[in-house]
Amino acid sequence: MPRSLDPVHIDAQRILENGLGEPLVVLRDDGTLAAGLATAWRSVEPTVWEFDLRAGVTFWSGTRVDATAVVASFERHRAKNPRAKSALGVMTFAAVASDRLRITTGSPDPSVPFRLATYAVHNAAEADRRGDAFGAEPDLTGFMKPVQFVPGETLVAEANPGYWGKPPAGQPSLRRIEARLGTDPQTRMLALRGGDADAEFNVEIDQRLQYERNKDRFTVYAPAPTTRNIWLNMAKVPALRDLAVRRALDLAADRTELIDGLNHGFAAAATGHFPAGLPYAIDTGTTTDLAAAARLLDEAGWRPGPDGVRAKDGQRLHLRILTYTVFQPLAIALQSQWKRIGISTQLEPVETTASNQMMLDGDFEIATYCSCGSATGDIPGQLRSFYRSGVVSNYGGYANPIVDRLVDELGTEFAPGRQHELAKRVQQIVHDDVALIYLYASTQWAAAYSTGVRGVDPNLARWVRPSMWIAG
Repeated sequence: MPRSLDPVHIDAQRILENGLGEPLVVLRDDGTLAAGLATAWRSVEPTVWEFDLRAGVTFWSGTRVDATAVVASFERHRAKNPRAKSALGVMTFAAVASDRLRITTGSPDPSVPFRLATYAVHNAAEADRRGDAFGAEPDLTGFMKPVQFVPGETLVAEANPGYWGKPPAGQPSLRRIEARLGTDPQTRMLALRGGDADAEFNVEIDQRLQYERNKDRFTVYAPAPTTRNIWLNMAKVPALRDLAVRRALDLAADRTELIDGLNHGFAAAATGHFPAGLPYAIDTGTTTDLAAAARLLDEAGWRPGPDGVRAKDGQRLHLRILTYTVFQPLAIALQSQWKRIGISTQLEPVETTASNQMMLDGDFEIATYCSCGSATGDIPGQLRSFYRSGVVSNYGGYANPIVDRLVDELGTEFAPGRQHELAKRVQQIVHDDVALIYLYASTQWAAAYSTGVRGVDPNLARWVRPSMWIAG
């Protein structure tokens, strides 16, 4: 649930899925692109892209969405959106016609369209005029316009009568949505089963099993597998700069327990950043080995103390785990597993959206924060965001000059075969460095709908779309 509706706010990312904001390019669940506010795009030179804008689109205020307005929107994202600084920082934006946007990059970049898929186009001039009020009263383009908003709790929106993409006359469509934050999965399921809700997003495994047993009443859209990883803050925690400690944590994580116990089999052991089977995935993986983990720590000078917790030079091997509701069972399981090799941990549960800023600030030691490698058409962008030094979303501060060089080379490579080769080399190095701990590729977080909800796009299963409606 967003805590602001201003697209540049770090906690506003769900406004695209909720139908309020729209990007130039839509990234679908299978990693392919579809038209958004841009109808076509092309690379006219290795460092120059052009985007044709959709005709007849206006902001809610009635202001026309032309190329000049889109340029101002991206420039405001770059200046104020913490998530955008690395992705948009090397781009320049220009309106070459009222309906055509030109983007120039510092070097050849095949991923430009993918980089734009998470940024809602908004009226930057109106944002400047409204100031802080823009967080609750934005000026966007989506077909759902908010009428009530309680940050982090409730969003009520009604269909925008001036929306450019309304269904044809006579075809039913949604008139109103009411979205509410529910941190307890059982409560969310009871709301859907009892008819108090029509859909649940981020369905957890236990609830998904119950929905799938009642296919006459519910439809579940399972996502493509994504890799669950654990962040390690090497920039902040001296012990985590010790490769022996990172490798021991990795070796002590029992993937079989996590897959069978927490995921009821809806997962497979991770091999690297991307789920196994993709042409750019690696097949290395980590096999649980408590004896090897203990031996690494012994050899590195981390010896068990009287309480069983290891220490070195007077420093106890005690780590804090930042977690939140959906990941807390995972954090508890890892806490138990790491105790077996003498590593003490303390859970630090926080409110879900609060974790966004904490990760950005580096205010964590270990985190179960979502770091979900997935099938993607933007291989360079995804690896860059996790492992390139100096990138804001490289939350753990991982730095390896060889990885930096390979990621930079990957980012300029247009040939798929060469992309795959470079991506595998990057993943192998970061796997060996234990930049993150790869756990499992999961199909958790499905979307569940009452069978009365029609017109769901299976490839945008959690997006509220104009094509959707509810049967009487």
